[in-house]
Amino acid sequence: MDDKTQRERLEQELRFLKESFEADVISREEYEKGKDRIEKKLKEIKLVEKEQINEETKKEKPEKQEKIEETKDVEAIESKEGKKIKLNVIQDETFEEQQQEQIQVTEQKESPEAQEPKIEIKEDKNEGKFFKYAIVFIVLALIIFFSYSLLKPTKIIDFRGTENQTNVSEFDELTRISQDFLVNKKEAQEKIMPSKFVAACNSGDDCKQEGKIGICVAPGTKDAKCEFKVSKSNIVVLNDRKNCFNCDTQRVLGILESWLGAISVKEIDYNTEKGKELAEKFNAKMLPMYILDENITKKPSFEQIKQTIMKKDNSYILSEDAAGSTFYFKRDNIANKIELFVIAGDEAAIKAENNLKEFLDAFAEAKFEKHFSNDKLAQELGIKTFPTFLINNKVRFSGINSAETIKENFCRLNKLKECEKNLSKSLV
Repeated sequence: MDDKTQRERLEQELRFLKESFEADVISREEYEKGKDRIEKKLKEIKLVEKEQINEETKKEKPEKQEKIEETKDVEAIESKEGKKIKLNVIQDETFEEQQQEQIQVTEQKESPEAQEPKIEIKEDKNEGKFFKYAIVFIVLALIIFFSYSLLKPTKIIDFRGTENQTNVSEFDELTRISQDFLVNKKEAQEKIMPSKFVAACNSGDDCKQEGKIGICVAPGTKDAKCEFKVSKSNIVVLNDRKNCFNCDTQRVLGILESWLGAISVKEIDYNTEKGKELAEKFNAKMLPMYILDENITKKPSFEQIKQTIMKKDNSYILSEDAAGSTFYFKRDNIANKIELFVIAGDEAAIKAENNLKEFLDAFAEAKFEKHFSNDKLAQELGIKTFPTFLINNKVRFSGINSAETIKENFCRLNKLKECEKNLSKSLV
C-alpha cells in the first residue's frame, strides 16, 4: 500500500471516528485516543513524503547543472568559432577526468560496504549449519533413549505371586497390572457389599410429570416403569335445561378449558335425585353450577383463576358471575311476569324501556315491575349488570334487547295468544 492510499484511508478513518463521537457511539476518551493515534500516523507519512521530495530535488540539481554547462559550451562555440576545436578538446579531457575521479571515489566508498554483508552471510550460514546439526543430534539421542527404555526385558511380579519375564514394554505391563487390580478390587467389593437393587418406581408418587398423571407399572420389581396419562380436570355441571331457556354451558366450558387444559365434563340434571343432593350439598342458589375437582390446584393457571372460585369441602365452585348463571331454581314461578332492573337516569336504561314499551303494548296480560340497582331485590338476586330482565321470577337475561327478543324469551315460559305476533326486531 503506497503512502497516498494509506493517508486517504487514515483520513477516512478520522472522519468516521468523529461521526461516531458526534452520534454518541463512542466516548470522548475513546475519540481522543483514536484521534491521536491517526494524527501520529499521518505525521509519519508526511515526513516520509518530505524525505522523498528532498531526494528527488537532490537528483534534479546535477541534471540542471549539466544543462547549464551545456548551454555555456554552446554559447562559447557560437561566440568563438575560431577556438571551437580547442574548447571541445579541453572540455572532453576535463569531463573524462571528472568521470574517472567520480568512479574512483564511488569504488572507495562502496568497497567496504560491499565486503561487510558478504562476511555476515558467511557467519549466518555457519551458525545455521551448527544449529541444524545440534537439533539432529538431540532428536537422535531422544529416539535411542526411549527405544532402549521401552524394549528392554523387564522382570515383573504380579499380584498372584508368580514371576514373569517378558519382552513387552513397561507401558503395556503396567496397563495389564492396573486392570487386574481393578477387577480383583471390584470382585472383592461385590463379595463384601453386594449391590443394592433399586426399582424404577415403587408407587405412583415416584412418577411425576407436569400436566400428566403418573402410574407405576409393576412397582418395586426389575420391570417397574412409569406410565403417564394426560391429566384432565373433572367438572360436574348441575343444570336444568327443561325449565331454563338460556342455561347453555358451551361458552363457559370453553373458557375453563383454556384455563385448565384438558377437561372431563359430566352434566347432571337438577330434577334427578343426584342433582338435588348436589344442590343441597353445595348450597346452590342458581343454575348452571360448575363443580371442579381438587386437582385444579396443581394447574399452572390456578393462581390466575382462584379469585373466581370458592372452595367447598374437597371441591371448588365457580362463582355465579363467572359461571354466567341465569336460573333461580329455588324461587317460585309467577306466570306472565316480567321485571326490569336498571340504574336510575342511565342512558342504557332509557333505551331498554323504549324497546320494552312495544312489548308491553302488545301483551296486555303481562305483569310488569321496574326496579333500580340499589333496591333490596336487586341485591338479593345478586344482579350486578344493568339493564337486566327477570321472567316469571326465575329466569334472567341482560342487555338492551329488541321488542321481538323480549317477546321470544317471555313466550318460552308463558303461552299466550299474543306470542304469535311479530314485533320489531331492530332496536329503537
